[in-house]
Amino acid sequence: MIARLGIFAQALGRSITILACTLVYGPLYVVGLASRPTGRQMLSSYVGEAQANGHRWARIVAWIIDTTAVQFGDKPDHCRRAYLHYRALDD
Repeated sequence: MIARLGIFAQALGRSITILACTLVYGPLYVVGLASRPTGRQMLSSYVGEAQANGHRWARIVAWIIDTTAVQFGDKPDHCRRAYLHYRALDD
């Protein structure tokens, strides 16, 4: 039961970050300040994409997300790796 709870928590977390990405970047897309949200991309991969495209704000946000991810046991460069993984899935 504990293992199932962990799987449920991961799925819920993934859903929340996809919703957050859509809610944050959807309005920015409408006014032309962000790329088109897909409804499948997680916040960290969107930030990784913006970082790869040279957006200065993305370096700051990526540092915050990456530092938090490392604190929870992930490897460094979380946003960059998330973007590369998402791009491979989307191609």
